[in-house]
Amino acid sequence: MIQITGYILTLLYVCNLFFPALFRTLPGEIPALAGHAAFGIFALLLARGARRTTNHFLYFRRLIAAAFATGLFALLADRFAQVYFPERNALFSYATSIALISGLSMITGCSQDLVMQAMTAKDSEGFDSSKKDDDPSEQKSPLFGIPVQPLRYRMRPMMGIVAGILTIGAALFSTLFFRFSHGLYGQAFIVLAFVAFRDTPDPREKTQSSVHLIAFRRRMEQTLFEDTLGFRRALLSLSALTLVFLLLSRFPGAPTRFMTPTMPGCLIALPLALLFPEFKEPPSPTRRKATYSLLPACYAVLFVIRLIVGSS
Repeated sequence: MIQITGYILTLLYVCNLFFPALFRTLPGEIPALAGHAAFGIFALLLARGARRTTNHFLYFRRLIAAAFATGLFALLADRFAQVYFPERNALFSYATSIALISGLSMITGCSQDLVMQAMTAKDSEGFDSSKKDDDPSEQKSPLFGIPVQPLRYRMRPMMGIVAGILTIGAALFSTLFFRFSHGLYGQAFIVLAFVAFRDTPDPREKTQSSVHLIAFRRRMEQTLFEDTLGFRRALLSLSALTLVFLLLSRFPGAPTRFMTPTMPGCLIALPLALLFPEFKEPPSPTRRKATYSLLPACYAVLFVIRLIVGSS
């Protein structure tokens, strides 16, 4: 349901771009808030998906392909139908955020490798190599940090840290240079949501003293957050992020696109994600393709309608 809510809000925002005359009776902030809320919803879904996926590179490729397809129809609509787009489509921001998360994961994982190597070298005198194969828990994973394609081979820690820094730099540079949707705020929003979705201790060991509390926790398991701790982390971190960007935008000389007045509408995604459940079943190949092709198809259909209406 939360995915469908995001699609509806996206459709409202995009229809306002192609047919602004239909929304003249509504305040201009309502479609803008709908677009920001949709961005927040799919940012949360992206952060959750980044935790679950085993192939971030394939995730990135699908997003960037959908972003270019959507951008192509936006370019045609701007050229032939005089449709004004205030910013690039959000799929570019989602793709660069995957690269940003991958870079951070490389730095974190390789830094842990450096510490493990230092500890191993320190204790090498008392290390018994005959026990390594007997205890699977002592075998190191062939991956560092979070799996990032195509870097599935074992990389030296220092090389991994350098690769992570370059990946983060490329993601931030492309966001600022090409002025992707929601800018640095959108990137930080997705990264903090990704951190908030980290694994939590199993709460079943704690005593349940209230029937209502048990029912609420079961209800939370059907949502995007899966537990109350994940929701609290996301609420506090994303609210603090929004407050910081609002304060920074008040400084003299701050760019007008740094934080627009309606951009805090991204926080609307938090209560919506708490209210509506998430599809827990793994998507089929057909549904996965439809997910990535939905926004380009929407732009294409609305572009054709705009041409037909404009010529009549």
